[in-house]
Amino acid sequence: MSEICVNKIISDCESGSQYIVLWIAPDNEYGYWYDLSSNSRLPKSFRTQDIVGNTTDERYEFESFTSPCILRPENSLTDKERKQRDHIWGILQHVVESEPDIYDKKKRAALLKEISGDAKFSNSYLYRLIDRYWRSGKTKNAFIPEYSNCGARGKARTNAKQKLGRQTAESGTTGKVLTDTDRNNFSATIKRYYLNQNKISFKFVYEKLLQDYYTLKTKNRKLKLMLPNEIPTLRQFQYWYYKNRDIVNEKKKRNGEKTFELESRAVLGKSDYGLLGPGAQYQVDATVGDIYLVSQFDPTNLIGRPVLYFVIDAFSRMITGMSVALEGPSWASAMTAIANMAADKVAYCKEYDIEITEDEWPCRHVPAVMRGDRGEMESKNADSLVNMLGIRVENTPPYRADWKGIIEQHFRTINTNSIALLPGSVKPDMSRRGGRDYRLDAALNIREFTQIIIKCVLFYNNHHYMDYLEKSEAMMRDKVDSIPCRIWEWGVRHFGALRYFPEEMVRLAVLPTDKASVTEKGIKFRNLFYSSDRAVREAWFEKARAKKPWQVPVSYDTRNMANLYIWNQDDKKYDACYLLEWNQKYAGKYLDEIIYEQKKEAIDKKRLKLSEIEAKVNLNAEIDTIVSEAKSISKGFPEKSNRERVSNITENRRNERDIMRLNTSMISDDVENMAEATSASQTKRTEEDLDPITQMIKKKVEERRKK
Repeated sequence: MSEICVNKIISDCESGSQYIVLWIAPDNEYGYWYDLSSNSRLPKSFRTQDIVGNTTDERYEFESFTSPCILRPENSLTDKERKQRDHIWGILQHVVESEPDIYDKKKRAALLKEISGDAKFSNSYLYRLIDRYWRSGKTKNAFIPEYSNCGARGKARTNAKQKLGRQTAESGTTGKVLTDTDRNNFSATIKRYYLNQNKISFKFVYEKLLQDYYTLKTKNRKLKLMLPNEIPTLRQFQYWYYKNRDIVNEKKKRNGEKTFELESRAVLGKSDYGLLGPGAQYQVDATVGDIYLVSQFDPTNLIGRPVLYFVIDAFSRMITGMSVALEGPSWASAMTAIANMAADKVAYCKEYDIEITEDEWPCRHVPAVMRGDRGEMESKNADSLVNMLGIRVENTPPYRADWKGIIEQHFRTINTNSIALLPGSVKPDMSRRGGRDYRLDAALNIREFTQIIIKCVLFYNNHHYMDYLEKSEAMMRDKVDSIPCRIWEWGVRHFGALRYFPEEMVRLAVLPTDKASVTEKGIKFRNLFYSSDRAVREAWFEKARAKKPWQVPVSYDTRNMANLYIWNQDDKKYDACYLLEWNQKYAGKYLDEIIYEQKKEAIDKKRLKLSEIEAKVNLNAEIDTIVSEAKSISKGFPEKSNRERVSNITENRRNERDIMRLNTSMISDDVENMAEATSASQTKRTEEDLDPITQMIKKKVEERRKK
C-alpha cells in the first residue's frame, strides 16, 4: 500500500488521467482530488479504499508533486508582485480555505458568489485563479504574477577592446582579453586535469593550461610562454571557474560518487518525515552482536557472535520484529525477523518463558513499504514480499546506511547499553597485546541471549523516552508521550493504515524452501527425520520402502527446526511436519547449531573410525601371531591320518570339555561322581586300557580324598 496524502500525484494507468490530492477526511475514509489532465476545473471525490485496493494490481501509480509555478523566496519579489499576490490572496483566502465546502459544487458556487460582486471578478476568472492555486500545491505564491524578467543576468559579457575587471598591477601591460577560445581552453583543462580523483591543486591545473595552450616551442625544443598580454592570469582562470562551477559535479568527480553521497550530499530530511502512520514504512537491517555465545549442546564450546535482525516501524520507532541467528547477514536470517513481525508476540515470548500481554507488544502486521540494504532485500527471495503480501521493497544505495538512520541508531543502543556488561562481550582492549581474551568469559547460549534481547525490546517499546523525536503538531496537541508504544497507539487510532495477514501466510511467504526426501524412516531433511498426519494417512513411508524414496518441496524455519511445511498443490494448503520422537533432541534448536553439532559428530566419528581401524589392525596382527604359534605347536606332535583325525570328534570334544572344567574350577561332587561312574563302566578294562582323560580324573579324585 502507498501513502495517500495531500499534494500526492496519483496516475490512473487505465484512463491515463493524473490527479493531485487536495484534501483527505480525518477518518481517512474519503477525499478530493483534482484532474490535472482535464480542463473541467472541478474537483472530484474518491474513496481511500478504492485507491488503496487497486495499488497492488498496478492500476494507480504514485508520483512526487512538482509545482508548475515559479517558487520564489519572499525577499526576491518586487513590490508590484507582492502587492498583486496579496490582493488576490486577501480575496480568495476565505474561499480556498473553506475545506471541504470548496470541493462541493453547490457550496463552492455560494462561496464564489459572495466575493464576485465585491471583487468585480467574473466567475471564469475566479475559477482560473483557483485552478492555479490547486495545481500549485495550494500555496499563496500561486498568485504571483507571471511576469517575464528581461535582461542579461547570468550571461557572459564580452568586450573586444579592453580587459574586463580590475586593472593589472604591472605597468605597461593591459592584460589578456578573454575570448571564446580561451574559455574553451579553460573548460578542456578543467575537465582533463581537475575533475578527477587525482586531486591536484588548482594552481597546478593553471600551469597545465599554460603548458597546453599558451606556449611556443623554441629551436632547442623547450617551451616558452607567450607575451603577458596573450596569456590569461591565474585570477582570470579562477574567476571563470568559480563563476561556472558545478559544485555537485566537482565533488562527485574528485571524491567519487559513493563518498559524495555519504559525506557531501545535502541533508534536508528525516527518515520518518511524511509517513502516514504506523505501517507506512518498516526498516530492516542486521548487525553483529558484540558478544560471544556458547553451544546449547555443550557449554564448553564457543559458537561465535550472533547476528541480530530488527524490524522497526519508522513512524513510531516501535520494534515490530526481531531475530537472533548464527548465520551471517542473509535472507535466511532476515526472513525470521520478517516472519516475526507478523507473529503473535504473546505466543512468541512464551516460547522463551516470558509472559506478556497483547498491549505490551501489539505488533503483528505487515507494512506498506519495507526498506532495507541492497543485500538480502535485493535478492529474488524478497519477491515473495511483493507478490504474496503486496509490500513495496525499497533498497538504500551503497554506502547509504544513513537512509535507515532510525534502525542504525537502535543498533548502537543495543550494542552499547544492553550487551556491554554481559559475559563474553567484546571489549575494546581485546585485540591489544596482553589484553584479556573476553571470549573465554562467554556463558550465554543463543536461547538465553534471545531472552535478554526480547526483554530489551519490551523495555524499549514500552519505556524508552525518545528526546530526539520530532513530534508533529497533532502529537503535541494530543500530548502524546515520546515512547514508541504510545506513538504506535496514537497512530493506529488516527490513521488506521495497518494491514494484517495470517501468521502462517507470512511465514510461508518468507521462509526458505528446499527439497526433503521421503524415506522408509521418515521425511529426511538435513539429517533430521520428520513425519506428518498426511504422510501417515497416505502411507508415504511404506510406499518409500516398497518402491524408492522421492523428494518433496518444503519450507523451514532456521530459528526452530521442530517443524517443516509441505505445500499441497492439490488443495493449496500446507502440511506441518513434526520431528520424530527419537529426533526430539533437536526441537527448538537453531539450524546453525544443529549443523554445528552434526559436523562435530562427523569429526568425532571420523576420529573414532580411524582409532577403530588402528585397533583392528593390531587385533589382526595378534590373531596372526596366535595362529602362527598354534601351527608351530601342532608340528611337534606325531602325524595322523585324516581318518584318524575325524573319527573320534565326539569323544575328543567330551574329553576337551572335561579338561576345561578341571582347569576352571575345583573338582565338584558332580565331577567326582562322574569319575566313579566312569570307573565302574570300565571295570572290565585294565588300568593300562583307560584313556588318558579318565586316568587324570581318577588321579585328581584320589588326591582330593587324601586331603
